[in-house]
Amino acid sequence: MGKIFFKPWVGGNYQNGGIFKKRILILGEAHICGGCGDCGKFENADECGDFTTNNCMDVLLSGEKASWTAAFRKFEKSLVGHDTSLDESREIWNSVAFYNYVQKSLDGSRKSPEWVDFCNSKDAFFEVLENLRPDLIIVWGVTRMWNNMPSAGWDEGEAMVIDGYEVKNGWYTLGNRHRVRAIWVYHPSAGYSWDWWNKVIKEVL
Repeated sequence: MGKIFFKPWVGGNYQNGGIFKKRILILGEAHICGGCGDCGKFENADECGDFTTNNCMDVLLSGEKASWTAAFRKFEKSLVGHDTSLDESREIWNSVAFYNYVQKSLDGSRKSPEWVDFCNSKDAFFEVLENLRPDLIIVWGVTRMWNNMPSAGWDEGEAMVIDGYEVKNGWYTLGNRHRVRAIWVYHPSAGYSWDWWNKVIKEVL
């Protein structure tokens, strides 16, 4: 994965689809780190590249709580449509892959990536798609993550309306014509009604 700095989490049952019977990539926006000034430089990849995503998932699957784990717990409920136990949480995340699009960390939760950060992360995104070959991408965020993701190989989907809300969706076509469905959901950190978004997700699972 030559373009990728922050490597994706890949659940142990991802390749066979796990409990969902299809390969699902959950796509976040960016990591929040300390802002060291050297983020994304590949000479630091051995130190940092595995650290953020995979260590975060280790925390989540251990049952520990951190400032960000509530968002992940909320989202996992929308995948299955009910409250989850720790054992089911582990089963869910071991059935999917998780990757943050922007390959440069932010140094604060209220900061946003710049346009150039999205542009510089495009090649890594396509490398992840080619390596993981997902069937479905569920994207966290309906504004920046809709406006700034790459247009190469992209076809916007037909109108998908749930309870009067038009869900952003479409398809990425990869090198061997493998088509990847993508939908955009609200970021689960705030204002995310997991039971309503379960209606949306059920339409594409």
